[in-house]
This record gives sequence, structure tokens and C-alpha cells, in this order.
Amino acid sequence: MSDAALSAAQWVVGKALAPVTDGLLEAWAGSRNLGLNIEALSTELLLVKAMLEQAALKELGGPAMEILLQKLRDSAHNAEDLLDELDYFRIHDELHGTYNAAEQQGKSGVHNLVVNAHHIAKALGKQLASLSAYWFGANAGDHRQQDARQHVNYCASQHGKKRLRGDFSSAPKANQADEEASRRMPKLGKFLHGSSSPHPHVHDDNCSNAQETPKLEFNRVNFSQRVKGIVEKLQLMRNEVSKILQCCSPRTVPNIALSRPITKGRIDEPKLYGRDWVMNSIIHDITKGQYCDKGLTVLSVVGPGGMGKTTLIQHIYRNQQVKNYFPVMIWICVSLNFSLDKVLEQIKTCTPAVENEKEGSTTEELIEERLKSKRFLLVLDDIWQISNGDDWENLLSILNQSQEKGCTILVTTRFQAIAQKVKTGHSIQLNGLESEEFRKLFFAFVFGDEQCARDKHFLLETGDKIIQKLKGSPLAAKTVGRVLSKELSLHHWKRVLKSKEWETDNNGIMPALRLSYDFLPFHLQQCFAYSALFPEDYCVTSHQLIGLWTGLDILIPGGQNQTLEDIGLSNLNELVIHGFFREEETYAGLRYVMHDLLHDLALKVASHDCLSLRLPNVESVEVQPSTHHLSISIEDLGEYDAVSGQKLKSELKELKTRLKVEHLQSLMLFGKIDKSFAKVFGDFFGEANSLRVLYLPNMMYPVECMLHNFSRLVHLRFLCLGTWDRQIHLPPNMSKLYHLRVLDLESWYGSHDLPEDMSNLAKLCHFYTPIDCFKTGPLYTTIDEQCYDIYNVGKLIHLEELEVFQVNKKSEGFEPKQLETLTKLRELGMYNLHKIHTKEEAAQVKLIEKNYLRRLTLDWDSKRSNVDPSLEALVLERLQPHGDLQVLCIRGHGGPSCPTWLGDEFAIEAIQSLYLSGVSWEVFPSLGKAWDLRELRLEHIGTPKEFIIEKSFCMLIKLELIGLESFEKWVCPAEQESALGRDLSPPHAHMFPLLQMLFIMNCPKFLWLPSSNHIVFPDWFPKLQEFVIVNCPKFLSVTPISWIERLCHFHLSDVKLLHLFKYSKSSDGVELTINGEGDLHSLDQVLVLDKEAGVEKLTLGRCPPLELKHLLMLTSLKTLIVFSSDALVGPLGGQGDFEWQLPVENIRMNDLNGTSGKELIKLLPHLPRLSKLEIEYIENIVGVDLQQTTSAISFFRQLFPSSLQFLGLRSVEGMGTLEPLSSLSSLTILELNYCGHDLKCQGLRSLLTSGGQLNKLKVFGSPRFFVGWDPNPRRALEDVEGEEQQTQLVSSTLRELCTDDAAGLLAAPICSFLSSLSELGLRGNGSKEVERFSKEQEDALQLLSSLQELEFWSFHNLQQLPARLHNLTSLEILSISDCPAISSLPSDDLPKSLQELNVRYCSEELKQQCRGLVGTIPRIIQH
Repeated sequence: MSDAALSAAQWVVGKALAPVTDGLLEAWAGSRNLGLNIEALSTELLLVKAMLEQAALKELGGPAMEILLQKLRDSAHNAEDLLDELDYFRIHDELHGTYNAAEQQGKSGVHNLVVNAHHIAKALGKQLASLSAYWFGANAGDHRQQDARQHVNYCASQHGKKRLRGDFSSAPKANQADEEASRRMPKLGKFLHGSSSPHPHVHDDNCSNAQETPKLEFNRVNFSQRVKGIVEKLQLMRNEVSKILQCCSPRTVPNIALSRPITKGRIDEPKLYGRDWVMNSIIHDITKGQYCDKGLTVLSVVGPGGMGKTTLIQHIYRNQQVKNYFPVMIWICVSLNFSLDKVLEQIKTCTPAVENEKEGSTTEELIEERLKSKRFLLVLDDIWQISNGDDWENLLSILNQSQEKGCTILVTTRFQAIAQKVKTGHSIQLNGLESEEFRKLFFAFVFGDEQCARDKHFLLETGDKIIQKLKGSPLAAKTVGRVLSKELSLHHWKRVLKSKEWETDNNGIMPALRLSYDFLPFHLQQCFAYSALFPEDYCVTSHQLIGLWTGLDILIPGGQNQTLEDIGLSNLNELVIHGFFREEETYAGLRYVMHDLLHDLALKVASHDCLSLRLPNVESVEVQPSTHHLSISIEDLGEYDAVSGQKLKSELKELKTRLKVEHLQSLMLFGKIDKSFAKVFGDFFGEANSLRVLYLPNMMYPVECMLHNFSRLVHLRFLCLGTWDRQIHLPPNMSKLYHLRVLDLESWYGSHDLPEDMSNLAKLCHFYTPIDCFKTGPLYTTIDEQCYDIYNVGKLIHLEELEVFQVNKKSEGFEPKQLETLTKLRELGMYNLHKIHTKEEAAQVKLIEKNYLRRLTLDWDSKRSNVDPSLEALVLERLQPHGDLQVLCIRGHGGPSCPTWLGDEFAIEAIQSLYLSGVSWEVFPSLGKAWDLRELRLEHIGTPKEFIIEKSFCMLIKLELIGLESFEKWVCPAEQESALGRDLSPPHAHMFPLLQMLFIMNCPKFLWLPSSNHIVFPDWFPKLQEFVIVNCPKFLSVTPISWIERLCHFHLSDVKLLHLFKYSKSSDGVELTINGEGDLHSLDQVLVLDKEAGVEKLTLGRCPPLELKHLLMLTSLKTLIVFSSDALVGPLGGQGDFEWQLPVENIRMNDLNGTSGKELIKLLPHLPRLSKLEIEYIENIVGVDLQQTTSAISFFRQLFPSSLQFLGLRSVEGMGTLEPLSSLSSLTILELNYCGHDLKCQGLRSLLTSGGQLNKLKVFGSPRFFVGWDPNPRRALEDVEGEEQQTQLVSSTLRELCTDDAAGLLAAPICSFLSSLSELGLRGNGSKEVERFSKEQEDALQLLSSLQELEFWSFHNLQQLPARLHNLTSLEILSISDCPAISSLPSDDLPKSLQELNVRYCSEELKQQCRGLVGTIPRIIQH
């Protein structure tokens, strides 16, 4: 820990010295009579820096040294603040031409004395005024205050007079003036705020009425005193530490490898949890699968510490199948340093000798000889780094001498870079275990068994809470399980939960992760540790992380040509490689997430400096006195009222006694910050004047309401503000934050009122604005008039991105020459280029001199009234960018051809992405030299008829051709054309070998891909993942399924013969949809089933029927949907010669013609797994009239196989009754919609009793379905004495029922039979016949004693609900929808069990009554 404290102290001292490195501040201070002060401070800081450099050579240890270094660091922080404030005033003078301490340099000593007197008087006046207010009260009318003011003024004037009577022969030294002032000032420290740091509070309920913060004023006397105090403290601490260092021994370099346990091939954990599928997959691949017949294969297993990498490989290593397959097996624990000599020596030791080995052979020769004819498995466990890249290649070269196929190396590592370097096969990423498996593992460590003993169940709730915190880490489960197993008491477990005791275990998860952290260099340790200020599981962008690091001054330039962005991205990439962040692709782009346990580690290593709060958990928070960085999350706070607000306020007040708010350098708030929070936080952060980082991404109130001292945040480097309230304005004094380097308004959707003088932020490097505001990406063609334009942006010489610059937007301040000085730009968007009137104006931008520029947008307004082609050609010619440009977007250019720097004199050979939109060029770029081109987009261009496939497209990843009206065909290189002419397959060189995404849209003349017969060749686009062609009506392609299955997404729509052809892979499986057009007569016209397809869901619309040859290829098909077609399948003749089956589980037929029922009957024997069948809108499913009832029953019984669990019929008539379904003993859900007015429920009873499983029934459109049905008919039985007995009534299996035959259903025999029903929906379908339920129907409803949900829907004339609903004592949900005539609820009350009352589209009277029930029923919903 002392080493960390030393590094931190060195860092802070280095930061403190930064303002004086260029001499500007010292020169300015010299003109203010502060030169000697600043010189003394900078000298002392240099001495401290030198002392710390010596300390780095010594062996430091003990908490006392750590405390001393912390105190030294605090003094350096104070020095940094002071020099930062002085630099602020220097910038202010430079910007405004002011001269705070004197009017100009070179004034006489008399003038300096006057200035000294003025500043001393001002200092005395302010401090005595504060004292008088403290003594006499704040009432302006109080005569005591008036007297005090007079006394203050008199003291100040007398002091000034005495100074003016002094010796004028020479200017007094600054220190002498300070000492004089110090002697004359009363000791009022405990009563006074320093004059440079007033902290006015705002207590007004309306933030807009808050008092304005007093203007910042320069006071030389105050600064001089502060310098003197800081120098004295630094000297004291330096001297003390120097004395201790004299007694310290020289430093020895610690070996992290000594901290790593040596792993072996034996199994430490007897059972493997949650990794079986990974283990079995690896074992299969190396013994039977894809690697068994290949040369040497290297597989890597990568993941954070504690994820079980070694345990997984141990189980593979000890697997009997693996042992049988590999005669030679070697296990080597590599750990920190990969040494080729040591690895080879261990391999030699573990390899059995062979006969006739030559004496004197080298280790390499012996290994080659011994392994020459043997298959081997080599495990290299726990590789941290490979310092010499040749070592790895040399190892592979030696091991590759084996003549046996299937030799394998298994590597485990924490680092993705190592995994990528060593692998020849695939890489396996290990993350946390799934919850159920992790729970078993956890309890196995706690109880010695996966199950908790019955008498210990009281521990499970607390155990589950602990499990959630361990995030699936096996090592964490082992560590915590060991701790919990010591005492199986609730008290002990809760203490462990609260204290996170496992973090202190020497063999636990935190020490394991800490090793990875210790392995990082100090600057990466800082980047990682401070990232913990973002909440757990927070998806953060690269610029948010880099903004934070920039604000904290932890990005250290590594070279003269590096920008802050370069350094930040390099650091972030290193942290990803080392496994501290993982990348996640989201809909909004790339995001970075820290694993939960790593987040805990970051909080732990930064705990001396950082505090992360999740409100309302404040009381138990441990606060270090050295805390400088605070983040607060209010996401979990829940409802906020007066009581909770007062509690929070009191807790924060108590926290403030432990936290020195005035020392805070970072403040980050997550969650919605409304008015109430703004007031609470406003009181809390009143003294936070030292902030470098302010992060408020979700404000509901202006920032000044929470930080009343916002204008005094002179140290601020990183400011992030966000809101969705368009009425909120940006702080008007934002332009006074002269040290600001990053301004992040990406989440700001409030008013766009940037201050006019934003160009005063001379140190600004990054300025981010909302994406939908400026729309600078290549997908957009316009910009918002309200975008964030900066007047006189040319002053911001450090700016690295200017995504929108509207040329000549105003008469001044937006001239092209404004861009001349912005030499560090990485990204630039120039808009309204039609307003450049001369080529000289364009040349003033000097794009070719901007060495850092990587992204450039050049935009001419497509809606402009006039186009001058010759002028626009000259302008674009003068806008030639630097040759290192990577992304170029040109839109709306009206010139006749591309510029020469894109044509014959192609000058941007580093280009990676090119977007051309709406240009009117006849001559297009020559891209033959663009060998690094990754993305190409041509959009809304009318002239090109051909697309030339350049050889340089070998690196192309994404190609988009959109709205090209004349585009017809591709043109291949001559050698490929000749090859195509000789043979129907292209040459060995792949066409677009790296292309992953191909999009062609709205090209009305486009005919085909580069071939002569519309066939897609399998060798084309070998890396393609997405293929999309939309609205190209002449395009025709016949695509093999083998080629399609290599893709993730294949999409054709509105092309020849097809309305839609879509293939996609997702977590739900593989799906293929084909919607044809009129001329599609066979699927062979668009699809070649050249292999058994992995399609699991097939949807066909307006398509010819499936033929037998197609069905035989669909061996993975589970769901078949056919609609708006002539038939389901074609003739199945010929199948009798062989047996075939498909794994189809679900069929849906909709709007088919022909005899689709008979076709289905023929198909059913080949679908033994069919469990779900839906038939819709097939009125004559048989094709002929069924006159006889027996023939209808017979036909439908054949149509519905006994395996069905779900049957849905819509507009399928002819059944008459449910007798054809009576044998469906597996049926659980039945839906019948408009299957004939005459449909009756006879046959239903067998589905609900005696082996039936039906539990859900929906029947609509058959108005007399239940009428007259008696499910329990009486039958007489005679006993031995001849007496009649009635059979016992049987209840049904039905649980859910929806029907529009309420009249038929609500009969005593039926409701008695359905007494176990839990959900009932009665629908009137807008009927005006039913005004009220009869007494018999109300009595029948009472028999449904198990009802939990009851709904009445669309009874338009129903006057009242059935009576006695309160007797339904199980009812929890009552819904009334679209029943406008019901004006009140039942007069005899509702059941007490009711939890939810849902009223939709009903009368106002009924809604009013429901409102009166609020508080008596837990949930009331009204619409």
C-alpha cells in the first residue's frame, strides 16, 4: 500500500507542477508581485518531486509512512488548487485584456505600493465585514452593522495610508507586503471563509430566484498567504519523510509470480458445476471432432481470475477419453513469465524417453525425437505475458515436428491479447456461472452437499443475497462458502453479508483479482480504479471514460504527436485486453462494462480516494478523510416524499461531518435529479469549490439549483450535463470555466442556448452534443438549425472534434478561416459549403495541414436554390484533407466530377470509410489505391451504371449501394470475367474476401450479382454475415441454402418473383420466410436446397406448394406456416419406397385453396412430433361437401392427430360437434373461432374428464355452443337390493374459459361441472340483447367457487353485473370492459379477496364509483 501511496503522491506533485512548466504563469505572477511566491512554491514542489523519486528507490513499508505520504499528497493538492486558480486569473486577463493586480507591466514602485495597499484593504474589508456580520447579525438595518461597516472602511483606509507613507525608492517585495498584511490582520480563521472561496447558499423554493454568486475577484494578499502556508507544510513533510528515507534499505523488485499458486493436473474440485457443456465440447473437438485430424491445434480458455479456468482444464486433463486419446500428456503452470527455456525443460522432463537417443542432443532435439510419432496434449496454465513473441513461434515450430494428427495445446489466461496471440483454433470465454448451477456449487462448499439441510432453511434467504453479490464466480463461491461454513448461524451469515468478509481472505477472490491489478502499470491502475465512480453494471462510452480520465489529469502523453483521445483510447484498449472491461455492442454503439467483482476490486483499491454511494444507504458508509471523489446513485431510492426527504437530508448532513466537501474533486450523480433532490444536494455541496469533474447526466432542474457556486468552479475539467426537459437552459456562465477540457452535452435535450463567448474555453479539447441534434453521420442529410454552434470557434485551438461547423452561418464568427487554427481536430463536419463563394475561402481551412484529422464530412445543402458546378468543383478541390484521413463523407456536391485528390491523383490512401451521397459527378473516384478501404457507401447518385470491383476491395467489410437510379450491373476485373466465361465458378481468389455486410436498396435497374446466370456461387463473399437487397424490382437471384446458412441475416424484399425472402439466426433458432409474387411457380426459381437445411421455422406466403424433394431437405424443421397459397404441400407420391419423418411440432395453415385438409392428412404420418396445429380461414377444408355426419367425423378425426396439445381453428366449418376431437387425450388448449353457428359442445366432456387434459378453452362465434348441454347425465344403477343410485358428479380439468355464449354457459349443470374453473371471460360482442342476467344465471355463476379472475366484455346494454359477486371468495381480479350501460357496481359489495379492479371504456358514473374505492382495493385501473 505504501507503493501505491508513493505513486499517487508523485502523480499529484506532477500535476501541481504542470501550470508552471511553460513559464506563462510565472511571468504573469511576476507582474502581480507574486513572482517570488510562485518561484518558492514551484521550487519546493520540485524538491518534493526529487525526494519522492529517491523514495521510489527505497523499501517503504508500514501504515505510518502511508499516512505521511497521504499528508504530503494533500499539501500537493492544495498547491495544485492554488496554482490552478492563479492560472485561471491569468487566462481571464489574457481573454479580456484586464490586469487584476496592476494596470500594466513596468509601472513604478509607487503604483505597486498603491496596488498592495488596495489589495490589503480589500482583504481586511472583506474579512472584517464577515466578522461584523457574525458578531452583530445580518440585518442590514441594524445600527451595529452600520457601525461595523464604518469601522471596516476606516481600518482599510488607514492601513492604505500607512503603506503609502513608506519608502518609495524601490518596490517592496511581495513577501514583505504579505507579512505586513498578516501582522495587521486579526486572527479570525475559525469565523471566516477565505475571500477567494465564498459559498452562498440558496434556500428559495424557486431556483430562478436564487441569489447570484458574487463575482470572482483576484486578491494578491490572500494568494500570497496561502502560498506561504503551503510551502511551509510541504517543507515540513518533505523534511520528515527525508529523515525516514535515510534509514530505509534499497528496494528489491517484488516478484508477483511468487504470489501465484503452482497448479497441477490433478483435480482439486471433484465435481464440475455449470461447465459440462464446455468441457464436453472441448473433449469432443480434440478427440473426435474438428481438430482430431488436423496438425497442432492451440485452444485458449480466457476469463477473469476466479472463473474456474484451471478447474475446467483439470477435468479435461483427467477425463478417461482424453487419456486414452493422448499417449503423452504434459501439464505446465506458466504463471507470470513465459520462458521458452523453462517450458522446454519441463516438456523434456514430462516426455518419456525413446530408444537410441543421441547423447549430447539439445533439449529441442530430444523433444522433437520423443514426440515425433506420438500424439500429445500440452496444458500451459495461467499465462500472463509473452515478452518475446519469437519464443511462442519457436515453441510451435518445435512441437509441430510431430507426425501424428490431433496434437493439442490448451492455454488458460486472463488476457484476451494472449488468447488471440496463441490460438489456432477457437477461443473459449469463461464468464460467471448460471444462477442455478452457481447456487448448487455455493451450497456444496457451505454444507458439503448441493442441498441445504431442512433444519438450516432459515439461512437460505440470507444465502441467496450473498449469492447475488458473488456474480457467478466459482472462486468467490469457494471463498465465501468456507467463511460461512465456520458458523451456521443467521447472525454470522448476516455479518458476512454486511462486511464482505471474504474480501480479506488471503486465498479468496479479491487477492486473486488484485494480482491482475498489481500487474498493471500505475497509469492503467488509475484509469481502472477511478472508473469505479460509474455504478455497477453501468454501460459507459469511450468518451465518458476518457472524459473522466481527462478531468482527473491521469492521461499522460507518451509522445509529441499524441492527443488526449489517442492516449485515452490506448489505455482503454489495454484495460480491455487485460480483462478489466468487456466490450458490448448495443443499439447505440459500442459500450464498455466492468464485471461486478472487478467493480468491487476497483472500489477497494480506490477506497482511500473515492466514495461511491447508493442512496438511501448512507449511514453504514465508511468515509476516508482523504476522499476526493464522490459518486452518488439514486436509482434505488424509490418513491420520494417529505418524510423520506427529511430522513435523507439528515443522513447527508451527518455524512457531511465525516466528508470534507471542500476537498472534493469529482462529483458524479446517477438517477433523476428533480427539484427536491436539487434542494437537498444544494445544501450538501455548497462548499464544493475544488471540483475537476462534474457529471450530471439526468437533471430535471437547472444545475445552479444544486450547485449554487457553479460559477466558482474554476478548476473544472470535465462537465457532463443531461436533461430531457426542453425548458431547462444551459448555465449562462459556462463560458467562464477556463480550465474546461471536456464538455459532454450528448444527453442534453434542453434549450440549445450556448453562451456567445464559448470560445473563451481555450483549453477545451472535446465537445460532445446530442446525436439527433447535429446528425453528422453518413446516414443523415440535414442538420438541425438549433445545433450547438460556437461563435469564433477558431480560438479553441485544442479542440479535437467539431462535428458541426455551419460555414458563414452569420456575417462573422463562422468564416472558413476559423478552422485554420484548429490543428488538433480529429473529426470535422463542414456544412452549408455552398456559402463559400471563392476558392480562396476554401483554401483558408487548410485541411491538408491537419495531421490528426481522421473523420471529415463535407456537406452542400441539397435544398439550395442555386448550384454553381464550376465554383463547387474548385471549392472541393481546395478542401483536400491530409493523407492520413480515415473516414470521408461528401454530400450534395454539385460539381461535374470528383476532385483530383479522389481521382487520378488519389491522395488519401489511408481512407477506411468513404460515403458519397447526392453528388452529381460524371467522373467517379478511382479506388484502386484505397487498399485499406473497409466501408463504402454510394447513395442517391443518378449517373453510374456499373460498379467496378477493384482489387483493392480485398479489405472491404461493408458495402452499401442505395438509390442508384442507373445502376445495372457489376464489372469484374478482366481475369475474373474471363474465368467466368470459361467456367461457372469464379477463380480461387475470393471476390470481396472480407466483406461482412452487403446492402443494395432502391436501385430500379439493378439486375444481378456479378454472374451471367443469376446463381450465387458458394465461394463468393466467404466472410459475409448480412446480405440485404430491397426494392430492386429487376433483381433475380437463385441462392443455394448452403451459402445462405453461412450468414446471420439474408434479406430480399420487393425483388423479382419475391415480395420477401428472409433468413435469420437468433436465440430463438433459424428462421426462413418466403413471400412470393405472381410469377413464382416453384421454389426452385429462388432457392436451391443443395443440402439438408438447418431451418427450424419456415414461413411460406403466396408460394407454390412444398414438393417432396423440398421436404426431405428440411430435416431440422419444427414450425411450418403456410398462408395465402394454393396448397400446403404438393403430391407426396413416391414416398412409399422409403420411410421419412420430419421433426415438425407446429403447423399453421391460413387462407389456403384446394384440398388442403386431405394434403395435411397425407402429411401427418410423417410428423410424429406434431403438438400444435392452427387452421384459419379455410372454409372448405375438404374440397367437397360433407353431407353425412359420420363421414365428417371420420375426416376430422384423421385431420387431428392424437399427439396434439394445442388446436386452434378459425372459420373452419363442417364439424357440427366436438365429437371428432374426443380422442385428443393430450390436448391442453383448444381455441375455436367462428367455426359455424351450429357448432355444439357435444364431445367436450371426454376432453375434460377420464384422462383428458384440456385446461384452456376459447369459443367465439358459435352462439349456441353450450345451450342444452348436460355434462353429468343421470344414469340408474341397481345395487344388490335393487335400489337406484345416482352416479357421483365428475368435475372437469378446465381452468380457463372465454366464450361469447354466456347464456348457454351459465346453467347449473354446466357450472357445477366446471366448479374448478379459475378464469372466466364472458364476451357480449357488442350485443344489445342482454340487459341483465337472470336469477338462474346468477345462481349458476355462484357455483364457480374457484374463480380467481372474472371479465365482462362488450355487453353494450347490460345494466348491472350479476348479484352476489361477494360470495365468490376466491376472486382476485374483476374486469369490466366496454360495458357503457353499467352505472354502478353491485349493491351488495364486492368480495374481500379482490386485489385488482379493472374498468375500461365504461360510463363516467362507474369510473367515479371506482375512484371512491381507492384504498380499499389494492389496485384499481381505469381507462
